[in-house]
Amino acid sequence: MYDRAECAMKILITDDHALLRDSLSMLLMDRFGSKLELMHADNGRVALEQIAIHPDLDLILLDIDLPDIHGFQVLKQIIATQPDKRVITVSGSDSASFIRQCISLGAAGFIPKTSSGRTMLSAIEMVLGGGSYVPRDVFEGSSAAKAANEENSASLTARQVEVLKLIRKGLSNEAIADALGISMATVKSHVRSILDCLGVKNRTEAVNEALLLNLL
Repeated sequence: MYDRAECAMKILITDDHALLRDSLSMLLMDRFGSKLELMHADNGRVALEQIAIHPDLDLILLDIDLPDIHGFQVLKQIIATQPDKRVITVSGSDSASFIRQCISLGAAGFIPKTSSGRTMLSAIEMVLGGGSYVPRDVFEGSSAAKAANEENSASLTARQVEVLKLIRKGLSNEAIADALGISMATVKSHVRSILDCLGVKNRTEAVNEALLLNLL
């Protein structure tokens, strides 16, 4: 959890609705106080300008439904220029496929606009702390998601789930080998199998997909 006592943070809130920007601002200021520096953008163009001016932003809250540039395009540009930037996408649309698209494009989290203030703060703190956030309850009602979850759970071995959990913590293959007492070759084999099973291209996508399917 992010601590009030830590150094100052910079957060950009991008949304075309002033009411939501103001509500989020009050929520964040109440949580982080004077340690927080907030910036606002009411469209994609202004957001990209702010991001270019402030490359040290700790977090970007990005509405997908922007009036000028679609949020997906803004997200793509952010990740293309600053791949490590922490972005939480926000939208009134919360279908499983829509959320999956946000995560696949590089977002560290997704918050439905119907979420409570407490949920939003929890998600923001989780992402600021280096984690990811997806609203799992959105997927619980999807029969397709449940079927995928069962299929992938059955396909991943207990050892591969262990490896995936360590990948989520940011451990290298060498560190995973040391932690589990197995060889580097075995770790690499597990990683390849995990990627194939989940149908993803890299370790980051594997973690995101596993989170979406409630495997972690």
